[in-house]
Amino acid sequence: MVLVDTGFGSIQFIHGVREKKFHIIAGIACTRKLLDGRSVAQLHKRGQQLYLQGLKFPVYISWYYFKRHDGKYEKRFVISTKALKASTISWWGKRRWLSSWLV
Repeated sequence: MVLVDTGFGSIQFIHGVREKKFHIIAGIACTRKLLDGRSVAQLHKRGQQLYLQGLKFPVYISWYYFKRHDGKYEKRFVISTKALKASTISWWGKRRWLSSWLV
């Protein structure tokens, strides 16, 4: 399993990881589009399987609320290429940036 931040959530990077037979959990922007034209920000159910524009395989989506420095909460979206529970995707998504501290 590869954990990456939103900066590495490009279509090319995700395809490259999958070609090496790894699964990925990645942060994505709220503006990413589904095949039907909706953005991920319009979703209401965590853990659902969906297809993002540009990806050849399904992903599973979840989100969590990140508390900013000013005390407000921001909705952050996370995808997984492996079928996991929404709570598991969110849990790993919250912790994915910690990997840069562990190196």
